[in-house]
Amino acid sequence: MKRLLLLSLLIISILPVFAQTSIGVIGGYNLAWRYPKNPQQAGNQDYSLKPRWRAGLVSDHHLWKKLYLQPQLLLNTKGFHEKASSIGTPGTFNYATERDLRVLYLEIQANFLLKERLGNGKLFLGAGPYLARGITGRSKAKGYSELAGERTDYDTQVPVKFSNNVVYNTPNVYEKHYDAGVNFLAGYELKNGLFFNAVYSIGLTNLYYDDSYKSKNTYAGLSVGYFFKRFN
Repeated sequence: MKRLLLLSLLIISILPVFAQTSIGVIGGYNLAWRYPKNPQQAGNQDYSLKPRWRAGLVSDHHLWKKLYLQPQLLLNTKGFHEKASSIGTPGTFNYATERDLRVLYLEIQANFLLKERLGNGKLFLGAGPYLARGITGRSKAKGYSELAGERTDYDTQVPVKFSNNVVYNTPNVYEKHYDAGVNFLAGYELKNGLFFNAVYSIGLTNLYYDDSYKSKNTYAGLSVGYFFKRFN
């Protein structure tokens, strides 16, 4: 499925090369998170929104009537913020931890838009698939563990390593190489090439190695962009 999605994204992203295409830049602000598929799986864990960013290139190609293809090539940061604790009877094992995961992806999107003239510009709605490859990342964690009155505090930062298989008993955090999903967006573009949109992205890839625990990238964000030359 990933190979088919990748091939589809590559094909539709190079189609605009053969016709007049508007090229521009885009940047945005994300609120990113990951939640377990079943909240009960999270136990005493609490996941919260975390600010992230994305930036890159965008093109715009008129396909038919009000239908447009808008590929994007982005550097996109995703991740989550997590708190977990287990505070029980003195003398038993207790702990409290807080972790922040940040992962940088190289991402290609292929969004299909419907545009409608409104005022001095166009209102647009769209959706499309994305495929992302992890480039780098880091995990910060701090907290403590306590057993039989002996307390150990820690404050660590370790790199994210990308692998198809997790390697245990190492200081690294492991993530799968690829993330794939779907974006939904709505916005408004002006005649001068400036445009704004809101985006909601849903990951379809389980980023954990254990299929019994599913967690996927999700974010909501705002974008601003500019096309250097408009052809339509």
